[in-house]
Amino acid sequence: MIVYILAAIFVLLMLRAPIFVALGAPALAYLSLKGIPLGLAPQRMLGTVNESILLAVPMFLLAGRLMNMYGATKRIFDFAQAVIGHIRGGLGYVAVLASMIFSAMSGSAAADAVGVGTITVKAMRERGYDPSFAAAVTLGSATLAPVIPPSIIMIIYGATADVSIGKMFIGGIGPGLLMALSMMAMVTFLSWRRGYPKGNAFSFAQVWRTGLSAALVLLTPIVVIGGIFSGVFTPTEASVVAVVYVIFLGLVYGKLQFVSFYRALVGTGTAVGALMVVVSVSGLDAWVIAREQVPMLLAQTMTSFTSSPLLVMILILLLVLFLGFFMDATPIILMLVPAISPLVSAYGIDPLHLGVLFCIVCVIGLITPPVGVALYGVAMVSRLPIERVFWATLPFFSVLLALLAMMVAVPQIVTYLPSLLIAR
Repeated sequence: MIVYILAAIFVLLMLRAPIFVALGAPALAYLSLKGIPLGLAPQRMLGTVNESILLAVPMFLLAGRLMNMYGATKRIFDFAQAVIGHIRGGLGYVAVLASMIFSAMSGSAAADAVGVGTITVKAMRERGYDPSFAAAVTLGSATLAPVIPPSIIMIIYGATADVSIGKMFIGGIGPGLLMALSMMAMVTFLSWRRGYPKGNAFSFAQVWRTGLSAALVLLTPIVVIGGIFSGVFTPTEASVVAVVYVIFLGLVYGKLQFVSFYRALVGTGTAVGALMVVVSVSGLDAWVIAREQVPMLLAQTMTSFTSSPLLVMILILLLVLFLGFFMDATPIILMLVPAISPLVSAYGIDPLHLGVLFCIVCVIGLITPPVGVALYGVAMVSRLPIERVFWATLPFFSVLLALLAMMVAVPQIVTYLPSLLIAR
């Protein structure tokens, strides 16, 4: 029976049915065929979203929207350009650095791709860069958002897998910085090979001026992430602090208006409503999967196949990578994590190490067709065909895969900082 349920989900996804329909319809069919009262469905759905940590999701999304509305992205871009824009291919570095800073405030690849991309792609076009390169570096940089804390994907994963979200946030710092440096290295290679222009000469006065302009914006990740790491507040409380601080920025910059604030609330509510419907429906799927003993069968099959924890981790990540071509990150996490949890325990796999890598692989799915959310966002702001943007992004895609292999082989890239901070 479970084979038919999973096949039905996959077929509905291939037919581009809404995700909540693709996940929910087969589960309801299962309840009906098994003679289980349909009243169980709303109970499981409500129980799934009855998690306080999920309150952080709408708050961080709202903070990101307000940041864009108050011109924070432009301030970040101007500061980054003043710091490293004078190098050959400087706007490519600026795109990476601006995305890295914005990532520490939004936690969303889609918000990063559209917010930062709207400015960087336009600026690079005007300076004579290949539009495909401009879109590619913007899309590659958008993958930093769900890795560098705070990360919405990590919040959902931590709530589903019962892994400390604070530890996952800390564990994402090393990989995020490594990804940013690697992308800058790729920008260097492509810029020199293609002869992209240099920016204006470096000026301390310009750095000082733009730094002052962006100072309060740059304090946002320090306030939010510093508060979490120091134990002053939890990730959920940090999300509320982020919104309050961004509203304060709106007052300082004189851009806090009722109409625009209301639009941000409505837009966030719409996005979160759709997300929570998917999350709630996935709870019913998780119950069906558990009732059919899929985790136990999967663990038994994997045990008979291999005794290597490393190979099991690689197989899990390959499965996530494959699913990422067809599904968004949230349904992958909500469907797969309950099934693989017994494997993680049985093989003694570090749940923190696997969790961060799981999220990174989900991020790769955001930049690949046919359902890459960030890919569609960058294609929209760059006004280029999706295929052209994807092919131009392949060098950065290759870098991400190489880094992923390195992080699988060297767990300390993920686990060192959490163990160091916890030890203290």
